[in-house]
Amino acid sequence: YTNPLLIQSIIPTKGAFEGNLVKVHVLGYPASGDLKRPWKAAAGMMGMMGGQGGNEIKTDKKSIEAAEKAGRGGSKEE
Repeated sequence: YTNPLLIQSIIPTKGAFEGNLVKVHVLGYPASGDLKRPWKAAAGMMGMMGGQGGNEIKTDKKSIEAAEKAGRGGSKEE
């Protein structure tokens, strides 16, 4: 029982120091490259299990318009 308890106490601390927010504001890394905002959200457990690569942020005009139409309560496309 002690090994899982020890690991459960270490993993959140390790995860905190690997986070972008801590790297930039606490450890003083420059905000460039992967540390430049906006930061990508972590995949989480379900994202890791499915192996789906569709979680990237799309910023092209067509994707933005499609997302705006989808967010209007299911109104039909014109």
